[in-house]
Amino acid sequence: MSQVLVSVRFLKTWAKASLISPENQLEMEHLFTKLLSPTDTTHRLTIPAANLGDFEFPMGEHAIDIEATDTIERQWIFRLSIRRENNPNPRPVFTGQWTQFVNEKGLRVGDRIIFSRQQVEGNGVQYSIRAERRIFNYWVNVE
Repeated sequence: MSQVLVSVRFLKTWAKASLISPENQLEMEHLFTKLLSPTDTTHRLTIPAANLGDFEFPMGEHAIDIEATDTIERQWIFRLSIRRENNPNPRPVFTGQWTQFVNEKGLRVGDRIIFSRQQVEGNGVQYSIRAERRIFNYWVNVE
């Protein structure tokens, strides 16, 4: 029975990731996947520096709020910040509601986060976040 449940949840997760919005027919764009480290689960989520260009910072700003929706349609506000301009390593991180997200989902080291975005007509960009845990050889949704 549990094998079937894991398979159904895996398929459900996969189906959600590949849905196309009926309003605007635009597909979700995968931004990054990250395995959680000890620091990610206790303080802040370090974002891959290569993905910094996926987020728009107003000129001169070093922090912005990112609103992301999880798989149960809950909204989370993450503060994306980088080091000041004179630092050659921007080291982007999520703070804000990040630790609350980790605690409410019960995330632990080795789980992973999948972060995506979708262009929405009239509203700009919509972000989504999905947490997954490896069970046997399958990644399953952590709701």
